[in-house]
Amino acid sequence: MYAVIDTETTGLLPWQRNRVIEIAVVLLDERGGFEQEWVTLLNPQRDLGPQHIHGILTADVLAAPEFGDVARHLAGLLAGRMVVGHNVEFDLGFLRAEFAALGFDVPLITERSMCTMALAGYLYPGAKRTLGACCSAAGISIEGWHSALADTRATAQLFSHYLQAFPSPPPWQWAYDEVRRMRWPDLPGGEVAPTVRPVHAGGRHGWMSRLVDQLPRVPEPPQADSYLAVLDGILADREINAEGADQLVHVATDLGLTRLQVDRLHSFYLAGLASALWRDGSISPEQRGDLDRVAVMLGHRASDVDEALLEASGGRYVVPPRPGAQGFPLGSTMVFTGDMVEPREVWWDRAVAAGFVPQELVGPETKFLVAADVDSLSVKARAAREYDVPIIPLEDFRRLLPPHLLPATPHSERKAG
Repeated sequence: MYAVIDTETTGLLPWQRNRVIEIAVVLLDERGGFEQEWVTLLNPQRDLGPQHIHGILTADVLAAPEFGDVARHLAGLLAGRMVVGHNVEFDLGFLRAEFAALGFDVPLITERSMCTMALAGYLYPGAKRTLGACCSAAGISIEGWHSALADTRATAQLFSHYLQAFPSPPPWQWAYDEVRRMRWPDLPGGEVAPTVRPVHAGGRHGWMSRLVDQLPRVPEPPQADSYLAVLDGILADREINAEGADQLVHVATDLGLTRLQVDRLHSFYLAGLASALWRDGSISPEQRGDLDRVAVMLGHRASDVDEALLEASGGRYVVPPRPGAQGFPLGSTMVFTGDMVEPREVWWDRAVAAGFVPQELVGPETKFLVAADVDSLSVKARAAREYDVPIIPLEDFRRLLPPHLLPATPHSERKAG
């Protein structure tokens, strides 16, 4: 009756040339009993995207089938069954795009599928959003994070657990009856041996991901959790960059969220991260730096992080002094290095307006270097280390500037909404 699915992909948006690189299916009967499972890697004929997250190497997919090779078999698994997934719209969107690229329109309809993320909120008000958090609350363990099969097995167990709260037949029986009658096209492909990921593959599950698992659900607007689930995915392994901000714009647009709604969701998200981090009992400089970068990507400032941490701690958080306030007086010579979200010229003008003296090259007289990445191996960064010139991240330099030089939502950082 049910087909539980999960995919690993090269990115977040199928219409930006991103592809499915692993798909798993677990079939369940009407009461959630296991029937069979199937998984394969796929060769997307392009780069694999964030390999540090999904853990799949190019060598793993070179001999793997392409989507067209398995389309017929996959359709046979899905046809006549109600599809189930955690944030199922994400996976359905990619599968629809893959079938469409072959020239076929398939009956994978979000409104006729089941989403365990939505079910969690329905059954347990106050339930968290991520698969890890939902499984933890249900006593289900996940082994092999960011593996399609591991996540599909966990989702299948979670759905089976949730099914016990409903009568038989369930309230969505009418939708299943419609799905069972939907006709699938005659698809290409035949029997192809699946390619299973090697044991080395598997993404990391770091401290930011543990924070994300603690974030509360957002009931309004209705699209909130779908949008924030994508944001969870971007941030779960500290993948914080301008490309992620661009992707959020497209996701928000596709979901029909307004700019005001997105701004409110970002504020709520930042406050949730600050609250979750404070509950951990300590905040390292690395963690504070990551929160600052999250804030910037979402169109906020480091001072917003200060406020969020102060509120989360009940005023006990000690706001750090502005770095270099004593060591970098006005008139100090300084240099920029690295690609920044806003153009280098914008930061140069701000430095001049604040009373600093920006230069093109690092020399013995340079007081400090502002770097997009403090571990940079650029010529300027190497020169700074040679001359013992302090290297500070861009966010620390931001704190040195007067507030009037920093608009609330800098032009190039508005991408996040």
